[in-house]
Amino acid sequence: MRRMGGLASRIPVTYATMLLGALAMAGIPPLAPFFSKDEILGEAFKSGFYWVWGVGVVVAGLTAFYMFRLMGLVFWGRSRGEPSVEAAIHESPRTMTAPLVLLAGGTLAIGLVVGLPPGNGLLARWLQPVFDAGAGAGGGVALGYRLVGVDGALVVASVATAVAGIALAWRLFGVDLPVFGLRVAASPDRVAAVSRGSRLARFLYRASVNKWWFDELNDLVFIRVGGRAAAGLWWFDRAVVDGAVNRAGAAATAAGSFLRRIHTGRVQNYALGIAAGLIAMVVAFLLLGGR
Repeated sequence: MRRMGGLASRIPVTYATMLLGALAMAGIPPLAPFFSKDEILGEAFKSGFYWVWGVGVVVAGLTAFYMFRLMGLVFWGRSRGEPSVEAAIHESPRTMTAPLVLLAGGTLAIGLVVGLPPGNGLLARWLQPVFDAGAGAGGGVALGYRLVGVDGALVVASVATAVAGIALAWRLFGVDLPVFGLRVAASPDRVAAVSRGSRLARFLYRASVNKWWFDELNDLVFIRVGGRAAAGLWWFDRAVVDGAVNRAGAAATAAGSFLRRIHTGRVQNYALGIAAGLIAMVVAFLLLGGR
């Protein structure tokens, strides 16, 4: 994304559908994700799971922020791409844009169909058994929906958090919505200043840039430690398990090679063997009996 920018005019259909998708992910009504998020957070709060509600609201704000950070970096502002790449940018064919339009339209239509009226729509009725069980687990009773009351206040809090995340992203990464008169240039210096602010901000920025060190963790756990463990198990399988089987097979083969020499098919040889065996038995009996 750091090599993109200014793509709104170059790929307008993708841009329009992505903008609607970003609003949906941010939890802006009446798009479908708003209703699912609002129902879950509202019932968590009313059922006494305040920490769940708090975590959900914070995450909703972060989601709104990073979605419109994406919009600012990819679609608004100036292009940061290579000139050779710029010349090849074009809108996707209908095989790609048609599904995008259907999905974008679906998030609006489904939100209106299953989400309204609030508290009594299809989504609320589908989730009611879950809410009842959650309220019972919390030692309470599922309360009815009150738009003018606690539910309305929770909706306002949720939407306000999303709007705050969007506004912060616009302030830092820019916005270009001329239809609404919204045009703010990106502020890379302010982004850098925020990233270098407090010790916590520096840590969070470094952690996000390094993807919370998941690549390094995966390398340590699965490549270095896991690889050595796998090499040890491979040696054990090859040297001990397969070695024991192979040695047993080699011993059986050697014994067979030796024993087949005395199976000549000649009666004289067998008679000689029987006689030798009888002589050995007699000798052993005489020796033992003599004692």
